[in-house]
Order: sequence, then C-alpha cells, then structure tokens
Amino acid sequence: MRKAEGVTPSERYLARLAEKSFLNLWSYPSPYRDQKQGNKGDGKEICDLLVVCDKYVIIFSEKTVSWPSGDPNIAWSRWAKRAIRDSAKQAAGAARWITLHPNRIFLDRDCMEPFPIGLLLESERIIHRIVVANGAAEACKQNIPESSGSFIIRPDIKGNAHWPRDHNHVRPFYIGDIDPSDSFVHIFTGYTLEIVMNELDTITDFAYYLDKKANLVRSGCLIQADGEENLLAYYAIRVNESGEHDFVSEGLPIRIDNTHYGKFVNDPRYTAKKEADRISYLWDDLIQSFTNHMLDGTSVTLGNYEFQLRQNELGVRFMALECRFSRRGLGEAVNGVLEKGIQKDVLFRLMVRREGTKDAETAFFILTYRYKGNSFENSEYEHYRVARTNIAQTYAKGILEKFSYLERVIGIALEPPGQSHGVSEDMVYAEQASWTEEERTAIREGCQRLKILRPHMKGYRWHDQEFPEV
Repeated sequence: MRKAEGVTPSERYLARLAEKSFLNLWSYPSPYRDQKQGNKGDGKEICDLLVVCDKYVIIFSEKTVSWPSGDPNIAWSRWAKRAIRDSAKQAAGAARWITLHPNRIFLDRDCMEPFPIGLLLESERIIHRIVVANGAAEACKQNIPESSGSFIIRPDIKGNAHWPRDHNHVRPFYIGDIDPSDSFVHIFTGYTLEIVMNELDTITDFAYYLDKKANLVRSGCLIQADGEENLLAYYAIRVNESGEHDFVSEGLPIRIDNTHYGKFVNDPRYTAKKEADRISYLWDDLIQSFTNHMLDGTSVTLGNYEFQLRQNELGVRFMALECRFSRRGLGEAVNGVLEKGIQKDVLFRLMVRREGTKDAETAFFILTYRYKGNSFENSEYEHYRVARTNIAQTYAKGILEKFSYLERVIGIALEPPGQSHGVSEDMVYAEQASWTEEERTAIREGCQRLKILRPHMKGYRWHDQEFPEV
C-alpha cells in the first residue's frame, strides 16, 4: 500500500505529526474522491489529512497564507478568509462526502486503491473538523501583548463576524465559532496543533479534547481563552464526575489567561507524569509492529488463513483506542511479562477491568511461549507459531467464558526475549458469542487440558496517579 505524503512542506509535517500521535494505520494524507467530469480527469482531493479509527473521523484542512501588509484589521480579514474560511469550506465538503459516499474514498488520484479502513455506520461516527491556518503567527505576536502566536478564543464571535465588511468591527487574531449552524470547526496554528497533539498523543485523548472543547465554546460558560495552549492546560488538570478530563467550571464563567500553560509545563508533577508515561510507549511499539507489517504487506499468515487488512485492523484498533494513562498500566504489564518470561517456558498475564467500570468490555493479554526447535528458517518454526496461536485462541475463548461481561479480548503471543533470532508477534482477536453449554464445556475442558485459567488466578490491582505526587 502506498500512502501519499502531502504536497507542501506544511502538509508533510502535518502527516508526520499525525502518524506520531495516531500511528500509521489510521492516518492518510490527501485522500481522493472519484468525482470526475464525464469519467475523465483525476480524482478530487478530499482534504489534506484524514484520520479514521473506530468511531472517530478527523478531517484536517491545512493552508499556509502569507500575512498581507498594511492595516492589521484589513490584513486579518483578507488572511482569515483565505486561510480559515476557505479551509473550513473544504473540511465541510469532506465531511459531506464521507457521510454520503463512505465507500468512494481512495488513496490515489486515479481512484484505483480504495481507502483501507472501513467506516462505521453514519449514526455511530463522530466527525471532527480541523483547520490548520498558518502564516499569521508573527503578526499575532506583534499585535497581541505577550502572545505566543496562538489565536485568542472568544465564543461570542460567530460566523462572518470573523471577517465583517466593516473593518472597524474586525477583531484580529480572535477566533470563535466559525460555523455555528453545523458541527464545530477547530482552528489551530501549526504551533498550537503540535502542542495539543504532543500532549494528547492518542486518538482517544485527542478526540475527547476536541469534543469537550466544542461543548465548552458553545455552552456559554467560556468568556475568553488566551490561546489554545492555555485552554489545553486548563483542561489537562481537571476531571469531571466521571473521572474524565473536562473544562470543569463549577457554575462560574471561565476566563483563561495566558499564564496557564507555563504553570502547567513547569509544575514538577508534569515532569513526573512524562517520566511515568515512558513505559506506556511499549504499548505503542507493539501496535506499530503490527501496523507496519499490515501496511507493508509483510504480515505472516499461518495455516490456511488469508490476510485481510480490514479484519486484522480490528484487533490493533482496540489497542490504539486505549488512552495514554491506560497505556501506562498496559506497558507495565508487558514489561513485566518480558522481564519474567526470560526464565519461563510459558508466561501469561491478563489485563481486565472490573465489571461496570469504564471500557470494561475489552480485555487484553500477553503470552510468551518458548520455542525449543533448532532452526527458525524451516517449517518447524511455523508449526510452533501455529501451535502458539492455537494456545492463545484457547486463552481468549476461556477468558470470554470466564468473564461473561466482556465483549472482546485481544491477545498477543510471542517468544520470551533473548532468543537469538529476535521475537515474532502474533495477535488473536475474539468476541463474545452465544455459545451453547456444550461449547462452553469444550472451552473449559480445553483450558483444563492446557492447565490454564485455573479458578484461583493470582490477581493484582493496578494503582497509579496520572500526575504523580512529587
């Protein structure tokens, strides 16, 4: 599969930033639609970047426009119409096309290679529109005292009030609700987008922020935020009653000045969080290992199994939907298995949430299984991987039978580290099914035969703080 890279330097940078945050399987620069005149000519570009992961569809439209000379009010109106209004129109058109024609999206201009990720039903999708407007940062710094170049957010500015005909009513570098009659449009500069995506570097963390920010701007609770980075800092240290990050206002109007971000990143607890999060990137590495093979066409198929990207994407998708804080616990579990697995032929660890808690419907497990053959180049090693995968599938079914509230389980099977040829990874994905009692008995007997998932499994409850106390 050949992905586009973006045309301009800023588009290519946007693509690299998205792959870093959302990983490569769900980020696609410059997708196309097959709307041709008389079936002649090239396909039409939909947007500059399209991210699709489960229910989340994020549309990016980027434009770099040089800042005009002259009066700041007039310059802002001219610049904003080209950099913001026109990009917002492109994003709106992309959203309409995806809604009306989800099966007519392609990776190439000739519209020969279909978009590889299946979209959920329209009723299940959450579409976010993002405009990345570059070219005004220096002018913003010069005209707004103590500005970082980030636009000031003012919810009371709506629609065409951003670029009124009467230039006396223009408020340069202030952004509100661009399209109040439709879904919210997020306006970033390259600077602010990089900050937000580096801090919220999973699809779930980023999409939650976009959703909560849109709700805040349209709630009437926000008076003003002096820049996206300060809005982010306010959000990052507050949680709502459900334990999710949110713009908690306690019933009072919110006014966010330009000191929040500096206080946030200079707090010792922020540094402690970054240090604690380092282990979480083991989870990202596992995802990347699977997705690289999927995109490169080098995924190993075992037995009579036929590789299909859209089906195999399902398992890694649920791995990718874990937020950064959850990945910290998952990374610690993976690291523990890899450390202890060196000395054991078989080691298993299950990561399952308690029934009734958030995201409890999905469980993961790690299984290391030693290869005792003499060669890694012959059929003996493939037979070992088939056997290892079969054992992992038995684990998966046993977990679903044991924890009936689960909807799915994703398992990763690999060799213990330290074997001379490196490590191969295989994934199993299983969903809860309406098994008959006979089938359930067979699953339990299979677990007993392999001496796995015994009634009294040793369990540990994971405890941690997102921002550890220093």
